[in-house]
Amino acid sequence: MKFINLKSAAVLMILGSMTASGMNAYAEENYERNYQSGGLVEFVPDTDPTDPVDPTNPDPNNPVAPWDPTTPDHKPTPGTDGPLSIDFASSIDFGKNKITNKDELYYAEPQYLWNEDHSDFEPASAKPNYVQISDKRGTNGGWTLTVKQDAQFKNEATLNKELTGSQIKFTQGQAASNSTSVVAPKTVDMTLVPGTTTNVMAADKGAGAGTWVDRFGTLEEVEINGQTVKKNKAITLSVPGTTPKDAVKYETTLIWSLTDVPGNATEAE
Repeated sequence: MKFINLKSAAVLMILGSMTASGMNAYAEENYERNYQSGGLVEFVPDTDPTDPVDPTNPDPNNPVAPWDPTTPDHKPTPGTDGPLSIDFASSIDFGKNKITNKDELYYAEPQYLWNEDHSDFEPASAKPNYVQISDKRGTNGGWTLTVKQDAQFKNEATLNKELTGSQIKFTQGQAASNSTSVVAPKTVDMTLVPGTTTNVMAADKGAGAGTWVDRFGTLEEVEINGQTVKKNKAITLSVPGTTPKDAVKYETTLIWSLTDVPGNATEAE
């Protein structure tokens, strides 16, 4: 019995030694186990309006308040609704000009912004005139922007009611956005014919997502009636000298239209 007890004790000692050494070896291993979990985010089309942006820095995070020379309260027409929208388009003012019998070319006034107290425009805020589009559909389907001058410059309250032969021309359009890694829409030069639709800017499929402006030219200093003023030479109004003009305001309307048809514009040469 004593021999058996000693043998059992010896076996227990050996097993204990093996177990301890096994645990030490296991503890010394690099212990790593892997498990996967998921992450998820989903986007939907944004139907909220997009405010006008600065055409020289088109960042929707920093909206601006354009001043409109053609409306009684000088507030621009609100942008259209929906995830594909026209957010803003400059009204074009060709200023006060002397009546002449010569062929004349008039340059557009800049796009001004409201001053801080919203009482008038801020002269130092002069920007290039522009039109702004937002595509927040999330489909990358493309789009096309057109414009139509509804009729010739008119004033029904005067003798010579229409500026016959007058013509508006837009040049030097440039598409700009704060969007990165997005193909830009194409812009075109355009000469307006009253009553006729004209292409302005278009995005092919896969292009034009986000907020884009088509800004026309840059501002230059021009001497008019002995004064140096800022004008936009990229937008002009030509008026024949043979057209009779009365001492009144002549007005017209530009109708900007946006469709979800991709890439209909022809790039300017």
